[in-house]
Amino acid sequence: MTDGPRELRVVITVPDHDVAVHFYRDVLGMREQASFSDDNGGRATLLRLGTATLEVGDEAHAAAIDELEVGRRVSGGVRLAFEVKDARAVAAALLGAGATEVAPPVGTPWGSVNARLESPDGQQITIYHNEVYLGPREKHDGPVLLAEPDAGWPRTAEALIADLDDALGDTAVVLEHVGSTSIPGLPAKPIIDLVLGVPDPSDEPAYVPQIEAVGYELHLREPEWHEHRLLKHTDPPVNLHVFAADSGEIERMVGFRDHLRRDPADLDRYRRAKRELAARTWEFVQDYADAKSEVVEDILRRALDGGTAGPAPGTPLRGCFVLVSGPPASGKTTLARQLAPLLGLPLLAKDTLKESMFDSLGASDLEQSRRLGRCAVDALLALARVSGGAVLEAPWYPDRAGELADLPGRVVEVFCRVDRETARRRHAGRRDRHPGHFDGERDHHELWQSVGEPVAGGWPVVEVDAATPIDAAALARELRRVLGDGDDEADA
Repeated sequence: MTDGPRELRVVITVPDHDVAVHFYRDVLGMREQASFSDDNGGRATLLRLGTATLEVGDEAHAAAIDELEVGRRVSGGVRLAFEVKDARAVAAALLGAGATEVAPPVGTPWGSVNARLESPDGQQITIYHNEVYLGPREKHDGPVLLAEPDAGWPRTAEALIADLDDALGDTAVVLEHVGSTSIPGLPAKPIIDLVLGVPDPSDEPAYVPQIEAVGYELHLREPEWHEHRLLKHTDPPVNLHVFAADSGEIERMVGFRDHLRRDPADLDRYRRAKRELAARTWEFVQDYADAKSEVVEDILRRALDGGTAGPAPGTPLRGCFVLVSGPPASGKTTLARQLAPLLGLPLLAKDTLKESMFDSLGASDLEQSRRLGRCAVDALLALARVSGGAVLEAPWYPDRAGELADLPGRVVEVFCRVDRETARRRHAGRRDRHPGHFDGERDHHELWQSVGEPVAGGWPVVEVDAATPIDAAALARELRRVLGDGDDEADA
């Protein structure tokens, strides 16, 4: 398997170069990237779009699309398709520029509007837009106001992630703070962007009702683009993007965030691009977001090509155990999920085991909850001993800490430190959401006493500040160094 091509270029031969360039560049709106002449007098112009895809279909597929858009089989071996904001308006403009209508705009079963035309050079093209919004779009018609960086954004995101994690349980395979509010020093629209990875985004009943129950509303769905769903929260303002847990879009979003957190030059470049574009007048805010795509793609291409961004799985750390500890709602569960694939280790999470026992046994009261919590620790430790290495949430029962020292391999602990007031506030929020599982301030005091410091069983401890964004990829490299994994290329 190669690294894959970086660009899709469709090459067309036309009878009249100037007419075709006017049609595609001046009317359709493609951007001219280069123009050149051959020694024999030939001319060519390279026009660019933000993204390109190659749709490979068989004869039956082509016939089905022709039947849907036109009502009969008409296309040849190559058909160009352009996504636009308004297929009807763009089709009308192209007809005025010399195109011929093959079929008028038609709605499709997957929520798009498609118009089939023939360009002046005889090329058959589809103009389409996706009607993905579930409600009316609000026009902006002005510049985009960017707020100065706010240290409170990560804390707000952390609380939102904790709420969603509680609501979704194991359905939330990935849950991350992304976008400009997740990058220190970057101005942003004061809207928190979160990305959620679930097993199957098309199975909306499996996760949308739970998210709506904590104040979100489904805003749009894009089944043709990684099964993307967008849910919005108004107070505080949140955009929650949902993809399949293994979607490359999650890797791109997290990789872009992590790269800008550690690359001052690209951070400054992106900051300047945002300010320049935000000062312009935009019909819709999404148009501003789309306009940033060129600089985003360029930064991402270099970041990912250089191997410095993205949560790509690392070489497995066989015989190593990474204990992730910290107070409740410190982000340790999310951090453990991030570290496991980066270190090539299985994830063992006590709460996952405990919740499974709850479901199987039908536990209902506080005392049963505590008993099952200890049973989950038994199961976690037993699985760890036979795993050959794992990332696990360290049990916070003081009388069980010694058992971690008996794990058969090298051990390092990651402690998510949170100040007492923050721990108290977060714990109070969890108690309010799950009153049957907590026993007032006494329970909180005992819990804090047992987890307020690292387990520290004689192994190295790497402390992270849970109140600030954590670069999981950089932390994974540090853990490899501490564990003495000299073969890891990230340490070279």
